[in-house]
Amino acid sequence: MSAYFKDIQPDIVAYREKLDKNNVTIDKTNLMFLNLILDILNYLGTEDAEKLDELCEYNIMTMKSEFEGVIYGNAVDEKAQSVLLTFFLRIAKEMEIKYKKIENEHLKKLYEIMTSKDFKYPSYIKSQKNFALENMPDNIKRMLWLK
Repeated sequence: MSAYFKDIQPDIVAYREKLDKNNVTIDKTNLMFLNLILDILNYLGTEDAEKLDELCEYNIMTMKSEFEGVIYGNAVDEKAQSVLLTFFLRIAKEMEIKYKKIENEHLKKLYEIMTSKDFKYPSYIKSQKNFALENMPDNIKRMLWLK
């Protein structure tokens, strides 16, 4: 496992501030997701970097370019937020698979919301949600077995 979060944490915090100042929320649901995104970005930007590298190992390997595309891009729109939501859902699922619990309260809340039957998602989020919940568990178990 290589170090990832230590170098990117200042950029995560900077993006969080940019998103907080420049977002466009149109309803209560968008605001709820925005607040979760901001809280999770704060967590990823301030938590012990080595701990995060371990907790998020699979998703760093498989989705870091998409995450970095948002963090280093200028977008704060719905698509950028959906990439973040997908990345965060996958991190929560990885924690659940590897440790049988979701470490962060905001990730846990996001996971509960996104796995509930009450919300409908655009197709690009739905397909990633399905992958995270159905295919990713076996991939993570295989990665751990091969270590």
